[in-house]
Amino acid sequence: MATLISKLTLSSSNATSDTLNITVTGTLSVGEPSVSLSRVSVATDAATNLRTTSDSSITYCYLKNMDSTNIITVKTDGAVAFLDLSPGEFAFLPVKGSVGLEVQANTAACILEYGYWTKA
Repeated sequence: MATLISKLTLSSSNATSDTLNITVTGTLSVGEPSVSLSRVSVATDAATNLRTTSDSSITYCYLKNMDSTNIITVKTDGAVAFLDLSPGEFAFLPVKGSVGLEVQANTAACILEYGYWTKA
């Protein structure tokens, strides 16, 4: 078993009427299967599968759209879109066990940086 440390910081002096300053840190126990940081070209004509429904454990997924102009849509393995990553945007989310994960570029092929780690 390995440990993955996550940290999220949100801060702004003008996004809300009050100053925003939130930092959350977590320690996650992870195991196999996992994919360290990788990059994949994401096409527009078909979805690229990152994780299948045969993965029955919760998986912590990191996704970053490396493209400078195009959007990547993130979907369940059942083709249900739930997230758009605009150019340069990223997400870190737990994906429910037995729910696959796929991505598809909206306008032109994009490079996606990703990694995932299975909850131990």
